[in-house]
Amino acid sequence: MSVGAITAIIIVIILTIAVPLGVMLFLARSGGSWKDFLVGAATFIVFALVLERILHLLILQSGVGVVIQGNIWLYGLYGGLAAGVFEETGRFLAFRFVLRGRTSRITSLSYGIGHGGIEAFLVAGLTMASNLILGLTYTHGGAIPSEIIPAIEALLAIPAPTFLWSGFERLSAMALHMALSVLVFASVRTDRRWLYPAAILIHAAVNFMAVVVNAYLPIAATELLVLLFTAIAALWAARVYKNLSKYPSET
Repeated sequence: MSVGAITAIIIVIILTIAVPLGVMLFLARSGGSWKDFLVGAATFIVFALVLERILHLLILQSGVGVVIQGNIWLYGLYGGLAAGVFEETGRFLAFRFVLRGRTSRITSLSYGIGHGGIEAFLVAGLTMASNLILGLTYTHGGAIPSEIIPAIEALLAIPAPTFLWSGFERLSAMALHMALSVLVFASVRTDRRWLYPAAILIHAAVNFMAVVVNAYLPIAATELLVLLFTAIAALWAARVYKNLSKYPSET
């Protein structure tokens, strides 16, 4: 395993830990709550890693699942909608019930970075840590099951800069989760109920685009398009956030 690849992987691992914690520390100075952060993290685990995966087991292993997985457009649509419905519904229920006493708008940001931060660590951070361990073990002649050797050799053939795109993707994802959290928070705390389904559609659209575009274009193009859509969502969320200033700070 090259020094460049090792360095890039370590950077991504550190990023998935340091960015969420750093953002939360910054928010805490302005009234952000670690409870909101932890609720966001827990909600992602329950709704995305447990409930959504149950759906995938039921659908993707059925005859319908064979059809879906055989068509990149259907697969992107299904995956995007599933992620949007489960994660945004989790957000909605968390704000509506678990955090019902939180009226300060900063709650949406604290929750959002908790949600996006745990996803970044579990999806990218742990994956990169596993890649690093396997790559180093193989490189130094350690015992590796023969059935995974081809996968490790493919991993070692990846150019070092490519690993950094995983970190870039997680930065965009964390920003998107914070933006969507603002929209769903506003849908619960104001009469703009339509912001909740809007968040579902935005989430689904970004995931759909990431899957489909990545099948036809280089990873750089995919991530830059995702960043563009995230920036648009973030600008809209910033306007919504500004209008939430009428709500009092938590006491």
